[in-house]
Amino acid sequence: MTPQSLEYQLAAVPSANSVQLVCMLYDTVVRDLTRAIKAIETGDVEARTSEVKHALLVLQQLEAFLDMENGGEAAVNLSRFYAISRAMIMQGQGKIDASLFQKQIALFLDVRSAWEQANVRAAEPSEPAPVRTVDDSESSNRRQSLSCSV
Repeated sequence: MTPQSLEYQLAAVPSANSVQLVCMLYDTVVRDLTRAIKAIETGDVEARTSEVKHALLVLQQLEAFLDMENGGEAAVNLSRFYAISRAMIMQGQGKIDASLFQKQIALFLDVRSAWEQANVRAAEPSEPAPVRTVDDSESSNRRQSLSCSV
């Protein structure tokens, strides 16, 4: 990550909503795992370990954001996803297996896409309920029934 992109990301955080923050954290996990793959390819054990450690810390933060009391099934499923991801990342680190990291990257990108779609839908203005007009004959019938019941 270049210093400029880090500055840009840090500047975006205060104005981001919670979904955008989650997407940023997913981006960080993807970036960390991509760097870990490059470290495997170059044989850089220290860099691989550092990137995996950071990805695991981000996962821990994501899990801490979950509202298990009010989040319902979505929170439970995300908690499971994070736990499985953590296990797969640890397995990839232990076996020095870039393919396990690649699978996690693909999963995080898929889930991130779902978060983005939810964010777009939440930002769209909801359509107002259609206004029902009453024609003259219906209005007349209502007036007659009201006058009869009074």
